[in-house]
Amino acid sequence: MSPLAHAGIGLLGWQLADRKKTAGSLALFLFAANWADIDFALALLFGNRGLFRHQFYTHNVFFVLAGCGLLSFLLPRFGGRWGLILTGLTHLPLDIIVVDTVAPIGIRPFWPISDALYNVGLFPFLERGPWRVIFSPKNDLVLGLEFLVFVLPVLLIFRKPLAGRLRSAEFWKW
Repeated sequence: MSPLAHAGIGLLGWQLADRKKTAGSLALFLFAANWADIDFALALLFGNRGLFRHQFYTHNVFFVLAGCGLLSFLLPRFGGRWGLILTGLTHLPLDIIVVDTVAPIGIRPFWPISDALYNVGLFPFLERGPWRVIFSPKNDLVLGLEFLVFVLPVLLIFRKPLAGRLRSAEFWKW
C-alpha cells in the first residue's frame, strides 16, 4: 500500500481513538500508520538498500509495537495510546493484501520468530522505478482506488467533526 492508504487508516485511528484531537496528535497517528515504511527513508538517508530492504526488518509486529509504543508516549496519558499502537499495526495486514511482485513475495509479520511470508495479493500495487513509472496512469489509478477505499469513506463519515476541528483554535495547539 502507498502512504495514502496508510494515512487514511491513520486518520480513522485518530478519529476513533484520540480524545484531544490536535494537529500534533493527528501527525502522530499518520506517522504511526506509516511507521513500518521507515525502511524507505532509511535506505534513502544512508544509501544502503541492502541493509534497509523494504518489508524485511520493519514489517513485523515487534518492530511496529516497539516504534509505536515509544511514539505513544508523546500523547497525553490515556490520550489514545492504544489506538496509536493499533493504528500502527494496521500497516501489516494492509501490506499483506497488496499484490507483491518483488521477491521474496509477502511480508514476515512475525520475524524474527518466524520467516513465514504472508501475501494475499488482492489489491493492486504501485509500481516503483524512474519518475515516468512513478507518475504513470497505472499508478494514478491505484492511488485513486486507494483514496476511494481508504480515505474518502473516513472523510465522508467524519466530515462534520473534522470540519469543526479544523476551524477550532484548539486543534492547532500542538
